[in-house]
Order: sequence, then structure tokens, then C-alpha cells
Amino acid sequence: MIKIFRRIRQKLLSENRFSKYLLYALGEIILVVIGILIALQINNWNLTQQDRKTEKENLLALQKEFSQNSAKLQEVIRQNKENIEGAEKMIQSFSSTSKDTISEQTISLYGSETFGVEINFEPEAGVLSEIISSGQLKLILNNQLKHKLAGFSSKIHEIEQQEREVLDYRIMAIKQMVNEGNMERVYADLGFRKGYINTAFDNTGIRSMLNSLPFLNQIVLYQSSSIVTNQAFYEPLNKEIEIILELITNRLNEL
Repeated sequence: MIKIFRRIRQKLLSENRFSKYLLYALGEIILVVIGILIALQINNWNLTQQDRKTEKENLLALQKEFSQNSAKLQEVIRQNKENIEGAEKMIQSFSSTSKDTISEQTISLYGSETFGVEINFEPEAGVLSEIISSGQLKLILNNQLKHKLAGFSSKIHEIEQQEREVLDYRIMAIKQMVNEGNMERVYADLGFRKGYINTAFDNTGIRSMLNSLPFLNQIVLYQSSSIVTNQAFYEPLNKEIEIILELITNRLNEL
């Protein structure tokens, strides 16, 4: 092809047909430019296709990760509700009609239901972290989804701070139980020991702490903080995850 163009140019020049040569040269330049533009267009198309492929792969991975986080969070909410209910049983045990009649075993059970499980939401974040750190978040063309993904880690940080507050109240209450209660008897009442031994400390079981106002206050603060954690942090985050999953699904349907 190049040899043919060269022969045509040489023929035109040799025949002194300079004007036609200029037109021909201009046409040749235009053809070259068109060829370059077509090549660039094809290259851009290939890059766009690769970006959409990467976007789809990332969205599928995010969909799996956030689905797992949704299941984890719902389990944490359920467990936290059980802790709150256990705390309410303990609080009711302080009433004048209950504290003198409730058994050591029952109050030990309430204590276990209240403080037995530490609440801690630890979401999977490997996929999201990798997408953000690699700069691939910009490949997601849904701006609402992109912004929610970018701000997700800050919401987790806020929850971690709230969880530390709940943990502080939990630790304070457990410390008082350890310092003032007979834990050997408590563990026996809960079935973790075959039985408790007769000692001079038998009368200092958990039930005796129902006369402690500081202990009551710690349980109330723990319960109140746990309620706030569910209502103001966990449940809104659960709705946020649902929205993110819906946006991911909608974007996947577009691809």
C-alpha cells in the first residue's frame, strides 16, 4: 500500500501536476488521521470494556462481602437484644419483692444472660479496602453507590467507639461481681462446676449484690448504652447495608 502511494506521488510530480499532488497529499494525510482516530476509538472501546469488566467483578465481590456483613450484623443485633433483656431481668431483681426471694442460681443465670457475650461487630472489609486502595472505586459509575462505599469505614469507626463505651460498662459490672461475689458459687450454679464448696464466703453470692446501688447503676448504664447501640448505630447501619446491596444489584443489572 505504501509503495502504491509512493508511485502515485512520483508520477504526479514527474508530470508537473503539483496542484493535484497537493490534493492527493492532503487526502493521504486525512486518511492517516482517520486511521489514527479509528485506532484510538478502538483502543478507548477496549479500555472501556475492560473497565466495565473490572467494575462487574468488583461489584460481585462487594455483593458477597456486604451480604456476609448483613448476616453478621443481624446476629449481633439479636445477641445485643438478648443482653438487654438479661439486664432487664437483673434490674427487676433489685425490686423489694424479688431480691429477698430470688435464688442464687436464678440471679447467676441472669448475670450470664446479661454479661456472658461481648458485643462486637467485625465486618469483612478486604474487598472494599482493596478497591479503595487500588483506586478502582472510580470505575463504579453509580455515584450514590460510590459515595456510600467511600463513607462506609467512617460509620464502622463510629460504631467501634460506641462499642467501647458498652464494653467499659460491662467490664465495670463484671469487676464488681468478681470483687464482691462468690464466683466459685456462680460457676457452680451455672453448671460449669459440679458443685460449690462450703466456705465462709457462701453468703457473699451474687444475690447479696442486689443491695448494691452502684451495681444497679452499672447495669442500668450498660443496658441503656446497649439500647442506644442497637437503635442509633446497628439498626441504621443495617439499613445502610441494605441500600448498598440494592444499589449494587441495580448496577449489576445495567452491566
